[in-house]
Order: sequence, then C-alpha cells, then structure tokens
Amino acid sequence: MTVKEYMIPVYGLLVKISKRDIETLPEVYQIPVAEFLVAQVERE
Repeated sequence: MTVKEYMIPVYGLLVKISKRDIETLPEVYQIPVAEFLVAQVERE
C-alpha cells in the first residue's frame, strides 16, 4: 500500500479527536501521521 499524502491530515484529525487510535491505522500511515501530529503540537 502506498501513502496518499492527502490522507495524513485526515487520519491525524481522526486520531486527534479520538475517533481512531494510531495503532489501528494502516501500518504505512502510522509514522507519517505521528510526525504530522508532533509537528502540529510543536507549532502551538
């Protein structure tokens, strides 16, 4: 499975609002979504 860049913020939002758990995401998205969430926290 390839990573679709537009899905990273979508999955990030779902994880952030507790609709999805990062461990339940497809494996190829777990690290990019985690990095996306860390970048958002660092900007705040």
